[in-house]
Amino acid sequence: MRVFSKIRQHFTSSEFTKNVLTLITGTALAQLIPLILAPFLSRIYSPTEFGRLSIYLSIVQVLSAISNGRYELAIILPKKLEESVRVTMLAFLICVAVSLLSFFVLIFWSDEIANIFGDPELSGWLLLVPFSIFMTGTFNSFTYFNVRQKEFNIISRSNVMRSLGGGLSQLTIGLLKFTSGGLIIGQTLSFFFGNMKMSKPILLYFNVIKKTKVSFLFALAKRYINFPKFSIWGIFLNNFSMTLPNFFISYIFSLAAVGQFSYAYKYLGLPIALIGTSIGQVYLQKLTEVKENRNDRLNVFHSTFKKLMIFSFLIFVPCYFLIEDVFVLIFGEEWAAAGQFAKILIPLMAIRLIVSTLSVTLISLEKQKGELVSHILILTFSFSVWFSGYYFGLSLPYLLSIYSWVMASAYLIVCGYIYYELKKDS
Repeated sequence: MRVFSKIRQHFTSSEFTKNVLTLITGTALAQLIPLILAPFLSRIYSPTEFGRLSIYLSIVQVLSAISNGRYELAIILPKKLEESVRVTMLAFLICVAVSLLSFFVLIFWSDEIANIFGDPELSGWLLLVPFSIFMTGTFNSFTYFNVRQKEFNIISRSNVMRSLGGGLSQLTIGLLKFTSGGLIIGQTLSFFFGNMKMSKPILLYFNVIKKTKVSFLFALAKRYINFPKFSIWGIFLNNFSMTLPNFFISYIFSLAAVGQFSYAYKYLGLPIALIGTSIGQVYLQKLTEVKENRNDRLNVFHSTFKKLMIFSFLIFVPCYFLIEDVFVLIFGEEWAAAGQFAKILIPLMAIRLIVSTLSVTLISLEKQKGELVSHILILTFSFSVWFSGYYFGLSLPYLLSIYSWVMASAYLIVCGYIYYELKKDS
């Protein structure tokens, strides 16, 4: 009983817990929607079509992560609200520029890029990438502004709208027999639906935006220059390492194998999207709030770490014994390989839930160089595993097993480094 009493103490009524529960509730509903639709989508679209979507999303994920110049991370830092609004404006304008640049690049080289990934049919859909980059980058910057304003209800509702709009679009277009185009179009539209709600708080300060001079934006760009200088490379490397398996699996094995792997990674990663993202956003806001009190920062870190350990244990231990049967039951026999892959990836996901959530500590400390070093480490480990698998001709299940344990080790090293930086600063 004493153990359960201690666990309950970690989740007692407080502003932190209230904000986390608000985000988790919305994120849970946002994740529940595609989970409900998944049995239908998995029977409408083939693993090959999901593989094409994964390659498309890999490109969007890498480019959208840097589309704001990483200035979205600085939105939460200013004490003055006007400055925060202008940093949001700066991030938005950079996103517009990056989206336009990607559009001109893809007009001329979409065929060549599609051939690199071994899927010529992807070429026409790549022209939607700039729109996806713009919608995703805008969503990210608006999210950080809402975190700064503690508008966690709006973040929660926006995630639900994004999930519902995207999922229903994919289902509707799929029923019209539009094949892989339905998955890509639905995914692209999802952030449009999310932005409809997410943009409302920033628009309340339209007068501040209207009165903003170019010189103000340049001053802010210079003040927070370390974010594009270091963090942009860090997040690029991080997202590249996350999407690297899709590129290697497509090249070494097949697009259908990419589809099976992406399905396993997506649904096994739901706890990270649900719990990790929700706790991480509130944790970052709380850490910034107590920035001047170093002992409080350590207490916030320790408390959050314990919560994440409990969540990870309670989620992934049962998953290990049930995941293969659950995949076949929900998605159908065609996705049995995805269930096998998901079981193999459990050690990585259990550790990643904890470490990726706590990684925002480096943002709060403005340790962009340290963030970059940690991303380089993760990419090095990931590339080494996949290149070795290609070189030695390993089977996909065996290669994934090595990948899971090696990357779990890499994340543990990063976790130790994060704690070291926080302890040193405190």
